[in-house]
Parts: sequence; structure tokens; C-alpha cells
Amino acid sequence: MNISVNQRVIILVALVPIFLLALQKGLDQSNQVEELSSSKLQHSDTQPVTVVSTPKLKQIDTASNGLVLINSASAEEIAKNLEGIGKAIAKRIVTRRQKQGPYQNFDQLKAVSGVGEAKIEANRQRISFDQTKS
Repeated sequence: MNISVNQRVIILVALVPIFLLALQKGLDQSNQVEELSSSKLQHSDTQPVTVVSTPKLKQIDTASNGLVLINSASAEEIAKNLEGIGKAIAKRIVTRRQKQGPYQNFDQLKAVSGVGEAKIEANRQRISFDQTKS
């Protein structure tokens, strides 16, 4: 099925408002969560409860000083200790390392499918390119 350029533009123009509405709704919900997290809730039968919102962070393996040694870590260690990196991406990281040698920098790590700039930035302080554990 061929879609002309004009049809693509019409679809795009129709989807932009939907995207903007969804974005606004997400921002509104985020603001509501922030308001709830900083306020005290009162239930009629109980004492006030403070709701605290904390981000979900993966536990960092402190055996390696909080760093993932990307050139020696197993796929399981990588998936366990890096944000946004699941087992599938971790396996790709290890497979690329086995085939092409150790990673020297973040650009080489970004070449792995599923590892983009956002995941690098979320984990920059957790990744070490050292070859051995200290």
C-alpha cells in the first residue's frame, strides 16, 4: 500500500494534536503525583500519613565500588546494575564485547542496539571501562 506525501502530511497533522494532548495529560498526572508526594493525607480513622515518592533505582553491586566493569561484567550483572538495561540488551553488550574486544568509550557502547544516549546518561557514573576489578 503506497501512501502519498500528502496523505502522510495529513496523518501527521492529525496525530500532532493527539500527541500534545497525551503529553499534557502525562504532565498533569505527574504534577498530581508531586502534589500528593509532598502533602499529608488524612484518613478518618488514622493518624496523618506522609506520602513520599522515591524513584525506583536498581541496586548497585558494591563489590565493585558501585561501578559496573563493562569489560568484565556478566550479562546478569549488567542487567542488575544499570538503569534501563534488561537481560536482552545486556546480552548484546556482552556478545559485542566477545566479538569485537573490550569497550574503550561510551560511543562504542552506544553502537550496541538498544543502548542510546539516554541510557548512557542515566548510567554514566556507574560504568567503568577498566579491565579488572579493583
